[in-house]
Amino acid sequence: MAKMGEIDAPELPKKVQPGKIDDTEGEDDADDKVIKIVVVGDGASGKTSICQRFAKESFDKTYHQTLGLDFFSRRIMLPHEMQVLVQIWDIGGQSIAGEMIDKYLTGANIVFLVYDVTNGKSFENVSDWMTVVKKNTKGSETPVRIILMGNKTDLEERRIVTVDQHKNFAQANDMVPVYVSAKTGDTVYMTFRQAVAEVLNVGLSKAEIEADIEIIQGSVVEQSR
Repeated sequence: MAKMGEIDAPELPKKVQPGKIDDTEGEDDADDKVIKIVVVGDGASGKTSICQRFAKESFDKTYHQTLGLDFFSRRIMLPHEMQVLVQIWDIGGQSIAGEMIDKYLTGANIVFLVYDVTNGKSFENVSDWMTVVKKNTKGSETPVRIILMGNKTDLEERRIVTVDQHKNFAQANDMVPVYVSAKTGDTVYMTFRQAVAEVLNVGLSKAEIEADIEIIQGSVVEQSR
């Protein structure tokens, strides 16, 4: 299969190397922890939109195919004043058969397997992506948290993949099932933050989770004006 759009993994600045402590930006950033999230799934499932929603709090209505790899990052604050630099690797849908996929997954702490709830084929192909992810993370020094992410919940009336299909597939394959809408922002920030907190063994209280929901709802209202 042709490796359309395959590119070499970018040489990242030292401060965003996965799993390291960011000590290059002075005292204020010296305690930043870095978490690497890899986002995979079929093209047009909304992976890049999810990444942009989290990293930039924006949504682009125009579809742009990701060729090879896009990179995003955002700092978040967890309880006990823990600063975390979340490094996001957005993998193009055609990369499933590419030679670089193992390098993209190296050092990942979290993997989001994304599909479109209105596209049954994208859900079927999650199985192939899961196989690739597990094969290339099998020898990881630390366990990789894999999350099944159904996107485009704002199109509920066009849903094809049922809630039971989503939940059962996740449970059968030891994945965490979540839903998001990149368009509205619904649960995007909360999902990223909770996943990062769990990897770092940081507990989030009910009040903190509800605060995330309020932030999301406020953002949606502001954008609708």
